[in-house]
Amino acid sequence: MKVKCIIVDDEFPARELLQSFIAKFAHLELIGSFKSPLEAMGIIQNEEVDLMFLDIQMPDITGIDFLKTLTKKPLVVFTTAYEEYAVESYKLDVLDYLVKPFSFERFMHTINKVGDRLSYKNVVNDFQTLPPKVETKNFMMVKADHKIYRVKFKDILYIEGLREYVTFFCVNEKIVSLESLRNLEQQLESHGFMRVHKSYIVNIERIVAFYGNQLKLDNVEKYIPIGKSFKEVVNKRLVNS
Repeated sequence: MKVKCIIVDDEFPARELLQSFIAKFAHLELIGSFKSPLEAMGIIQNEEVDLMFLDIQMPDITGIDFLKTLTKKPLVVFTTAYEEYAVESYKLDVLDYLVKPFSFERFMHTINKVGDRLSYKNVVNDFQTLPPKVETKNFMMVKADHKIYRVKFKDILYIEGLREYVTFFCVNEKIVSLESLRNLEQQLESHGFMRVHKSYIVNIERIVAFYGNQLKLDNVEKYIPIGKSFKEVVNKRLVNS
């Protein structure tokens, strides 16, 4: 299956470099190269775009502000000469952050991430389209180490995020996967999980005590911090549950 890509960068040499790198991969298909976000709007709204290479500093609107306006978002890789935007990019669930000038080896690392993310998405979609008689509500699929793990919700103690990776701390194992806490928060909220910190999601059934700014989970030695912006919601939900 072809991965449909677009480039949005106001610098001609940067577009040329990306085009030459993309052309080296048979499974990547460049369907558009644009010098401004405004030019790219039409193709994003009207076609299926899988991957966007997006510059940050551009004349009309920054890549960050442009990304915030999109309701239909492809996977995004920021390409920029400025490292200081890295933290903001992870808040926006950007897949990767390429600092110019980047090598072909570094670009290949990004493409491997793209493959991992799209493979995981396809596996999840396949399970969601199985016949109704197949029960999928008590587990989730997690892609890691070139395998697909079938993880039961009740066995997940908590999930810790670090940039574009997350670690599932389960009763009998630990799984590191290329995923974002934002996506997991949406998937797991209806299955008894709660975001308590910018870096943590916990299984509510595993909470045995909470006080101050931390939680104690069953079968977990460390204390899980409660973020300041999450504290009010956490307290209300735990008191009312």
